[in-house]
Amino acid sequence: MAAGNLAGKAAIVTGGAQGIGGATARRLAAAGAKVLIVDVDKEAATANVQTIAQAGGQATYLIGDVAKEENTKAMVERAVNAFGRLDIVVQNAYGGGRNRAGSAVEVDPEAWREGLDLLVGALFLGAKYAVPAMVQSGPPPGYDPGPWQGAGLRHGTPPPREVGRIVNVSSVHGLVQAPRSLVYEVGKCAVIGLTRQMAIDFGPQGITVNAVAPGHIVTEGMERMWQQTGNEEGFHLFELHYPVRRTGVPDDIAHAITFLCSPEAAFITGVVLPVDGGMSIQLQENVIMDVKDYILQHPQLRTHFDRPGRNTARS
Repeated sequence: MAAGNLAGKAAIVTGGAQGIGGATARRLAAAGAKVLIVDVDKEAATANVQTIAQAGGQATYLIGDVAKEENTKAMVERAVNAFGRLDIVVQNAYGGGRNRAGSAVEVDPEAWREGLDLLVGALFLGAKYAVPAMVQSGPPPGYDPGPWQGAGLRHGTPPPREVGRIVNVSSVHGLVQAPRSLVYEVGKCAVIGLTRQMAIDFGPQGITVNAVAPGHIVTEGMERMWQQTGNEEGFHLFELHYPVRRTGVPDDIAHAITFLCSPEAAFITGVVLPVDGGMSIQLQENVIMDVKDYILQHPQLRTHFDRPGRNTARS
């Protein structure tokens, strides 16, 4: 693994025990990075560290809620102490929560504050403490930027390069909205604005900041919900929403994140990359007609949205 294009680099992945974060931690390690997994689930975090180690990678974990400043500060200190530097931060953690569904009329103010603290505030805190550590770490050992290139004769000192990568996990819900999902929708939109602002602020220091916007990703938890409530016909209904005719898996997102962390992505910053199988580019009228025909042909279909007590516009 040490021969990968992230060899010599150190990474933090929040929410890195399973799901998108878990797959990302494994992909970064496979590319040669040393990885600190930060999560609230000790059992899952331990298991993912063991999986990475068995594959020949290097990882450790820290248990904590990254919406709390002391934990975010501690994760940066832990990474620097464990690996000697910090190069990559993937900000993925989000734990859902009760009473966050609904419109502005329905959502409790405390649920609003807690949700935005985790969806957006944690990412602010992550950058607040990670960026100084990245700048102090500088480019990875052995990094050779080559000649200062560009049109014409270059003058002065070249700008810093390969100092750091931050990738924030937004969602297609940051690009298109769903009813009665105020906290999540606003939070994922705010992640996009936060990403762009950070790209402007930290680019001169050699740090790129990008975001990914996943579509419907069948994580371990999502798979359990589908198994408990949905059926094959219902799952195919979801697949019809995607031009590629399938939903995503965690590795789909992990591959995109790993690319954005790579040297090959050095000139990409402030980008929000939809990794959604083309879902968000479609004209909805056509999709609606396809879905209507499918539902009429499969009246017994069930999806994970159909579980009792789910607080959505369909319930």
